[in-house]
Amino acid sequence: MLKTAATLVLTLGMSASAQAWWAPPPPPPPPPSWGPPPPPHVHRAPEIDPSSALAGLTLLAGGLAVLRGRRTK
Repeated sequence: MLKTAATLVLTLGMSASAQAWWAPPPPPPPPPSWGPPPPPHVHRAPEIDPSSALAGLTLLAGGLAVLRGRRTK
């Protein structure tokens, strides 16, 4: 009986702390403007940082290697 009560207390305590820990963060502030806005017909292209480009190339090369290895000879 004592083990059951201790387990219940610990479980309830952990669920209460987990609910407080999983609270959604506040929304981020809007990004700063780096100059005048573009004309309405112009769209800005997304920037790709070098680490994302390398990750994409790695996934592409790995996928091609898997597909090439599955071909029957």
